Amino acid sequence: MVKAAGVRWGRLRLRSAVAKAQDGQEGFSLPEELVSLGILAFALGIILATMYTGTLGVKANQDRVSASALARSQLELVMDASYRPDPTAAPYPTVVPQTGYSVDTAVEYWTAPNGPFTSTVRNDGLQRITVTVSGSGGDVLTIESYKVNR
Repeated sequence: MVKAAGVRWGRLRLRSAVAKAQDGQEGFSLPEELVSLGILAFALGIILATMYTGTLGVKANQDRVSASALARSQLELVMDASYRPDPTAAPYPTVVPQTGYSVDTAVEYWTAPNGPFTSTVRNDGLQRITVTVSGSGGDVLTIESYKVNR
């Protein structure tokens, strides 16, 4: 009988050692899992929002660079052309814009001897040339320069 009792006692002792080893290792509960998934989703949302904002910044910068190149090219064409007293009758040359952009050239005339610029055609020898580049979202860039009759 002692022997049989010892066998039982050994099995009980073995079971209690396994149970002690598993203490504190019950796993995660459902609320803990949901909180960790929520934190992960929030972090992923922040990363995606940051990437989207960066993409918008790159697109805006590309628009400005393209518009600047178009506007400078148009202004160079106007400056290289001979002075035209009436650019409405004989317009200044224009560049062919890239797809998605349009280039507009406006001419204002100086009112001699000390007046302001006006859109009425005058031949006082000084013109203000305004080049505006527009894209799908509206005006992207406007630059101005002056042309003198020499």
